[in-house]
Amino acid sequence: MDGNLQQRIFRPTACISHEELRQYLGGRMSRDGVRRVEDHLLDCPLCSDAVEGCEEAGNHLTDDLEDFEAFSKKLPSQPGAKVRQLQPWTGYLRQAIAVAAVLAVGLFAYLNFGESPDGPALYAKYYTAYQTDVPVSMRHANSPDVNPNFAQAISAYSDRNYTQAAMLFDRALMQQPENEATLFYAGLSYLETSKLDKASECLGSVAKGTGVYAKKANWYLVMCELKAGKKAEATARLDKIIEASEIMVNEAKSLREEL
Repeated sequence: MDGNLQQRIFRPTACISHEELRQYLGGRMSRDGVRRVEDHLLDCPLCSDAVEGCEEAGNHLTDDLEDFEAFSKKLPSQPGAKVRQLQPWTGYLRQAIAVAAVLAVGLFAYLNFGESPDGPALYAKYYTAYQTDVPVSMRHANSPDVNPNFAQAISAYSDRNYTQAAMLFDRALMQQPENEATLFYAGLSYLETSKLDKASECLGSVAKGTGVYAKKANWYLVMCELKAGKKAEATARLDKIIEASEIMVNEAKSLREEL
């Protein structure tokens, strides 16, 4: 704790004088004076009770008040008797507890909000569905060069019917298990439907290749790992994307800073 702050918290203050009490209750005290009096009232039950009694009875009674030193001089002298002004330890303890509570709240906030967001939260922030870029000529099931299941799956994917798309891509993969476009869009469909193991398998196969979807598959593998809560794997893959500096570099750098 800062030394000056500690001194301000635990330093005792003198009791309020007769004149200070009159000025405070009469509204004639400076801003700094009011602050000092109110700080003292927090620590001193004796002065606090005196101010409260005067406020309830009326400020005119302040003319008859005396500070503690003047009051003590009027007490009858008794052999062995000692007059002791009560020390506001209770007030100090209360302030210490208050400071400790503030520190505890700060620590709680740091532990809960200072950490980076979890994987699914980052997935929700950075994920964007991939827009279909398959040529129109490959979307017609009646075309002799197009797999009918693939054409129907692409149509379902374009309509954001990812459950049906995943099922149709699965059928297409049974006929063409190494087709890059089928693997890529199947992986995206599985990602959308939270079938993360199958999504990773399909996208991983594409990312290992050298086709047109390889680099894009790498980015969506990051999304897949985030959605699965695998932040370490996502971080390692992002580092490779940033180092290669070929696709989604700005997004990758921004996401990497949050991991």
